[in-house]
Amino acid sequence: MNKKFIAFLLCGLIPILSLPLSAQTPSDSSRLKPAPYAIGLQLGSTGIGLQAARVLSKDARWVGRVGVSYFSYDQVLRVKAGEGKLNITPDLVVGIALASVKWHPFKRNQLFVTGGAGYTWRPDLRANVIPEGNVKFGGLQIAEENAGVINASLRWNSVLGYAGFGYGRSTPIRRLGFAVELGCYYIGSPKVDLQYTGFLETTTIDEQLPVIQNNLRGYRFLPSLQFLVSYGLFRK
Repeated sequence: MNKKFIAFLLCGLIPILSLPLSAQTPSDSSRLKPAPYAIGLQLGSTGIGLQAARVLSKDARWVGRVGVSYFSYDQVLRVKAGEGKLNITPDLVVGIALASVKWHPFKRNQLFVTGGAGYTWRPDLRANVIPEGNVKFGGLQIAEENAGVINASLRWNSVLGYAGFGYGRSTPIRRLGFAVELGCYYIGSPKVDLQYTGFLETTTIDEQLPVIQNNLRGYRFLPSLQFLVSYGLFRK
């Protein structure tokens, strides 16, 4: 995620999150409590998902939750390479199951911090590259029949760590609740796998794979921005 966008988002959110809860009077706050359970629909950078939450403490400042989210992308990208093109078919699936705990540090404010662990059943990014026409690699003109096919993948850890903060309740005081959350998954350093035919078989690219993998060590985090609509259950 673009660093300038994250800074802009934080500058906009922090003043809002610091405001006291004004949608209800003091008497409402003392009389109404968040629902003990809730289900929710989330939408964000890791796709669409479902979430279930339960209040863990009498003052409702501790909340446990479990959820799952899913996102996929496989649209063909066509990149010009000399006189020809490279047809790149990505196979990106972001499927995450997450269990976490939220803590509201202030009794009359919906600001929260959260942490937990998750699991992804597709911890990789795959791509298939097929040339079309005469293409150019590093200044070399290569005929289509000699270019071959490239199958590449980046693989991360299946077990993830998560930390974040946001504003809103997972179990709403009213029947419906809304929340926004900004966080980050720790996914570990990616491992590179490269399979190919054609022109690349005559090169020493295999010797460069450790260098490529080392240069990708910084891609150990997956930012997450989520919006949640929750529905309270079993209200007394």
